[in-house]
Amino acid sequence: MLEEAGSIVALDGKKAWVQTIRKSACSSCEAKNGCGQGVLASISDGKANQVLVDNALNLNVGDEVLLGIPEDLLVRASFMVYFLPLLTMICAAAATEKWLLVGDGWIALAGLLGLVVGFVIVRVYSLLNSNDQRFCPKMIRSIGFSKNHS
Repeated sequence: MLEEAGSIVALDGKKAWVQTIRKSACSSCEAKNGCGQGVLASISDGKANQVLVDNALNLNVGDEVLLGIPEDLLVRASFMVYFLPLLTMICAAAATEKWLLVGDGWIALAGLLGLVVGFVIVRVYSLLNSNDQRFCPKMIRSIGFSKNHS
C-alpha cells in the first residue's frame, strides 16, 4: 500500500478534502530514481494537492490523516496510461506498413494516429471508472492534529 500523510482542510458531507504536500525527503532519498512514490511526488513540484476521500474515520478539519492506495492499482493505472498508447502507436504503424505498403511518412502518420487513439482509450476508460471506489485513496488512520487545530 502506498501511503501519504495529509491534513483535512474541509468537510463536504461524509467526505473530506485532504491536503498533502510533497515531502522534501524525496530529493535526498537514494532510491528516488526507482521509486514510484518519488515519481508521483515530482509531479506536484512541491505544491499542495487536495483529494476528496470518504471520511470513514469521522475526523474534523485540521486533523492529520494517513491516506493509502493499493500498489497493484497504481501499477495497473501506470500500465494503462503509459503502455497502452505506445502499444496502439506501434500496432498502427506496423499494420500500416504490412498491409497498406505505403511510404515512411504514412507509416509515421499512422503511428501518430495510433498514439492519439491510445490516449483517447485511456481518457474514456478514466471517465467510465471515475466513480469506482477501488481507484480512490482511503483513510487508513488518524495520525494526530495539525498545529492550527482548535
